[in-house]
Amino acid sequence: MFFGYRKRTNVHPLFEIVRRFQEAEVRFVLIGGLALIAHGGTHFTNDVDFSFALDDENCDKIIDLLRPHHPRPLAWLSGTPFVIQKTHLQQMRFLNLKTDLGDIDLLPLPSGIDSFTGLWERSLLMDFGGFSARIASLDDLIAMKKAAGRPKDERHLMELAALKRVIAEEQNA
Repeated sequence: MFFGYRKRTNVHPLFEIVRRFQEAEVRFVLIGGLALIAHGGTHFTNDVDFSFALDDENCDKIIDLLRPHHPRPLAWLSGTPFVIQKTHLQQMRFLNLKTDLGDIDLLPLPSGIDSFTGLWERSLLMDFGGFSARIASLDDLIAMKKAAGRPKDERHLMELAALKRVIAEEQNA
């Protein structure tokens, strides 16, 4: 079930990357730190995390969008050629890229999530002033952070729980 629609102000500079994905008609859900920020969190992030549909057409859209911006894996040696291909998107569990636009993490199916379709259906459509994009629900963000189990995620889990309480209070007011 589609979660809802909200309008967000004070847009983070990394949302320019999200706008480009939206304009390219990529089927994605924003996840990770930027999704936490979109929900009202104070998390600091240097990258954009996307979950995306794995069909050929969607992967082609991602490749066409990223190719002119010189994508290369984060650990890739400088000056070593890299050409992003559909197999990178469809066969890897995740792909962390450095691009001319900024750092982008692509995760077709993040840990803790049942399916991209489920993530999409539970997502929230949010207006970012000029474009709208889907962001992961708070419950899905919590599930992803719990599944990742990293020490830094404990802080994020506390913030997500607090945001969930605040939003519930706003809806009940």
